[in-house]
Amino acid sequence: MRFGFVTLGANVPSTRFRFYPYENPLTKRGHRCRIWTSYPSVYDSIPAIGWRLSYQLKRANRLLQYAQARSFRPDTIYLERGVFHDQSLWLDRWLRNISRRFVLDVDDAIFLQFPDKTRQLIQLSDHIVVSNQGLYEYVSQYHSNITEIPTCVSLERYRLKAPRTNASSKPVIGWMGTPSNLPFLVHCAAALRRLAKEIPFTLLVVSNTSEPLKQIDLQGVDVRFELWSPQIEIQRLHEMDIGLMPLPADQDWMRYKAATKLVQYMSIGIPAVASPIGVNATILQDNSVGFAASQDDQWFESLRTLLLDADLRQRMGRAGRALVESKFCIEANIDRLETVLKG
Repeated sequence: MRFGFVTLGANVPSTRFRFYPYENPLTKRGHRCRIWTSYPSVYDSIPAIGWRLSYQLKRANRLLQYAQARSFRPDTIYLERGVFHDQSLWLDRWLRNISRRFVLDVDDAIFLQFPDKTRQLIQLSDHIVVSNQGLYEYVSQYHSNITEIPTCVSLERYRLKAPRTNASSKPVIGWMGTPSNLPFLVHCAAALRRLAKEIPFTLLVVSNTSEPLKQIDLQGVDVRFELWSPQIEIQRLHEMDIGLMPLPADQDWMRYKAATKLVQYMSIGIPAVASPIGVNATILQDNSVGFAASQDDQWFESLRTLLLDADLRQRMGRAGRALVESKFCIEANIDRLETVLKG
C-alpha cells in the first residue's frame, strides 16, 4: 500500500519520534512511504525573511506537497496534528479528499490551542492515533476509532550505553530537550544547588541554545552546555548517568505530554528523576525505573540517592530498558500502526 505522512518539521520531536522511525520498517514490509515535512517547521520562521514571508514559504511548500500527494495517490494519509499551526483546515480537507483513508496523529493537547479545529479534524478522520490515555479520553468524545501508540524510540538506534569504567570520575546528571522546555529546569534548580555543596557531579544540558539557562539560578553547579543536533543526540545521552525531566504542575498542557525524555533515558539504560505529571506518573509509579519528584526535598533526595548508589542506577537502568523493549519502542508498536494505516 501507499502511505503519505504529513508532518510538522524535520527537527520537531513528534515528527522525529512518531513518524520518521516507522518509514523503514513499513518499507521493509512492502509498503511505499512518502514523508512531506513543513519547511520551515510549522512553529518556526526563517529570521532573514521574517514571519510573514516564512508563512508564505510554508504555504507554497505545502501546496507543492499536495501536488506530489495527488500524483503519489496514497491509500492513506497519516497527518501529524494539522497541516498548519493555525485555525485553518482548507488544506487538511484537500488531503482528506485525495486519500481513501485519513488517519490523524494527536500526541499533544492541541485542543487547548485550537478547540474547534481539533474537533473538526477528529471528525474528518477515519482513525485517530493518540500517544497516551489522557488524549484517548479527550478524543473519545468525538470519535470511536482510536488507537493508543506511545511515543517510541528505535531499539536499533538507541542502544544501551557502555558501563562506566572510571569510577573516580564525576557522575553526570543530564537534561536534553527543546529551548521552550529548558526553563523547566528551574523546578529542580534548588535541589541541584544544594546537591552541588555535598556531592561532586556535572550537569549536562543539551539544547538548541543556552539562552534560557541564563534565567536559572544554578550557582555552584558544574554546568556543561552542549549544542543539540540529531547526529550527536545519542552520544550526549550516553554521557549521562541520570536523566532529568522536570515539568510545571500548573499548566494543563503538561498533563497530556508524551514522556519522550523519560523514554530516551530509559532506552539507553539510565534512571531518571521526573515530575509525576501525565504519563510520567504511570511510568514512575513503582520506582523501578526512576523516581518521581514534585518538591525540592524530593528532587534532592532522589538525585542524592542515585548519585551515591551506582548499583541502584544500574538496576533501574536495566528495568527501564526492559520497559522500553516491551512498550516504548518502534519494534513493539509497528504491527499496531501498520494495522491502523491499512484499515
